[in-house]
Amino acid sequence: MNQQRFDDSTLIRIFALHELHRLKEHGLTRGALLDYHSRYKLVFLAHSQPEYRKLGPFVADIHQWQNLDDYYNQYRQRVVVLLSHPANRRDHTNVLMHVQGYFRPHIDSTERQQLAALIDSYRRGEQPLLA
Repeated sequence: MNQQRFDDSTLIRIFALHELHRLKEHGLTRGALLDYHSRYKLVFLAHSQPEYRKLGPFVADIHQWQNLDDYYNQYRQRVVVLLSHPANRRDHTNVLMHVQGYFRPHIDSTERQQLAALIDSYRRGEQPLLA
């Protein structure tokens, strides 16, 4: 099971960093970096809450940087550090509970209870993450 989590974390790191590299190859823009960050923010949160919290203010300051290449290099280094922390069951549970909040206005109380029970089942190790 630990090997599976290691492999998942490694694959996520490879894909995330590859996509970030492609942004630079295809004409880096602030908008593209912000879109990338938006797509990966829950992945980042699952890997390291403390590093995710540090990254947020850095991303918010993107418009204050004159040199986008310098910003990209610093951002990439921070993402590498963040993704070097393997995600674990506790952190995935936190992210799932966070996502549950997004669904709250769109599901009824029975569905909310079912989703909460499924997340708790994952937390206890009874369900895989993809359930």
